[in-house]
Amino acid sequence: MQYKRNNSLMLTSIETVIMGLGLVFHHPYDDQTRPVFHALNLLKGWPMCASLIVVGGGVLILTICNYHKHFADFVATVLMAALWMAYLVAFFVQDAFQRSSISIATILIGFVFVRILLDAFFHFERGVWCG
Repeated sequence: MQYKRNNSLMLTSIETVIMGLGLVFHHPYDDQTRPVFHALNLLKGWPMCASLIVVGGGVLILTICNYHKHFADFVATVLMAALWMAYLVAFFVQDAFQRSSISIATILIGFVFVRILLDAFFHFERGVWCG
């Protein structure tokens, strides 16, 4: 069976690596007096940035090699959706604590998350990529 390359997942993995690299070089403001804000700020620390880079790089290699065995595309899509949802919540809560409006970064993360969900909804059938 000939499979099509999952270009949307490739784009998402590149965005994930870029976001990880961007958060490595951006040191966020941390407020120790607000426990929720401080806990969500841990998502912007070095271990979570490394996980973004590693997962994004691994999924990029998976899509470049066009590997489709063992539901790899489905697992990669679920991992990406979970990571982007966590960052969407973290950025949204941070915006709620810091300012009265939602930042452009939160909106863009929301767009990426919605694109991942739509891609998963329309292009997977029983866990297999249908293109």
